[in-house]
Amino acid sequence: MSVVAFPISREISTVRLIANTIGQLHGEDAVTFWRETASHLLSVAIERGYETEAARHEVRQVFDAVQLTLHKSLPGFAD
Repeated sequence: MSVVAFPISREISTVRLIANTIGQLHGEDAVTFWRETASHLLSVAIERGYETEAARHEVRQVFDAVQLTLHKSLPGFAD
């Protein structure tokens, strides 16, 4: 039996926190914040037992979830 780590991309509070922070930043500040966050998330995923490629994939999944959260916060967004 193996243990599978809960996907970071499904941690709604984490995704919302990242999206809210990026939503308040602009330009290079937002890019820098994301790069630092992505690096940290990669480390967290590896510490949780993900293989390197799977950890990178999980960070991309978080990026997608953050983008969707930001998109949903735009006026006029309809599910």
